[in-house]
Amino acid sequence: MHYLAHLINECGAEAYLTPIFQGFEINNLNFKRPFFKVLYSKLIDKFRKFKINDAFNANVIRDISRIKDSSEWIVVYPEITFGNPLGAKNVVRWLLHNPGFHSGTFYYGTGELHVKYHHGFSDFYYPGSKLSANILNISYFPLHLYNMDGVSPSRVGTAYCMRKGRNRKIQHDLNGSILIDGMSHAEVASILKRVKTFISYDLYTAYSVFASLCGCDSVIIPEDEISKEAWYPNPESRYGLAYGFEDLSNASETRHLLIEKVNRDHAKNKQRVADFIIESNEFFMK
Repeated sequence: MHYLAHLINECGAEAYLTPIFQGFEINNLNFKRPFFKVLYSKLIDKFRKFKINDAFNANVIRDISRIKDSSEWIVVYPEITFGNPLGAKNVVRWLLHNPGFHSGTFYYGTGELHVKYHHGFSDFYYPGSKLSANILNISYFPLHLYNMDGVSPSRVGTAYCMRKGRNRKIQHDLNGSILIDGMSHAEVASILKRVKTFISYDLYTAYSVFASLCGCDSVIIPEDEISKEAWYPNPESRYGLAYGFEDLSNASETRHLLIEKVNRDHAKNKQRVADFIIESNEFFMK
């Protein structure tokens, strides 16, 4: 989301970041708990420092209600946002995962524009809204950290991440294995340059790519009923990655192609966002 705002501004449009607000379903049977959760979230948000990447071109607006003519703005929510907490007239849902994947429920509105992050997600059609035919797949890779500079000549051990796969069953030996969740990029890069194998229980995290860029055997633990082709239909998206331990040979054979793909993707990011801006404006101007 942060990088999207940066690229929108780089394309000559105007975009700002605003802190996400957690919403809840409230009814007469569960009124008290969600009500106090909302109050607590609002209180925390008032005093929380909102971190941004100073290298990105994106400023923060904490209270969108103070913006003049904000009703004409387009608000982009990630798919996890419950409802329309900013009361926006024009809503885009950027589907960074399949709707409902994290919570089991979702609550959207009509007249929205829905845009998938990549082809691997299921097509999602919500009554009264439109699913874009375009894919808004943008990736930012800190290549100054994730590279082959200073890698260990004798790699040993494993590292792993859970992230969006945190409820999945562990399928590797945890003895001495390093969990990278919550670490800084500098810390993660240092680990990935000395371990032999990186294992991800999150099918779509960029850390799997980071690991391969650092020379690791990068293994994604498959999910039942999701084939390698369904996981990433485009073979280029699987460069340097093993979908299961039995796929390690493919990862090794295609790792040299990964950095070329990353550089191409960086070059395509701006054009994809420019197309997104045009489509969003045309959709809400009709």
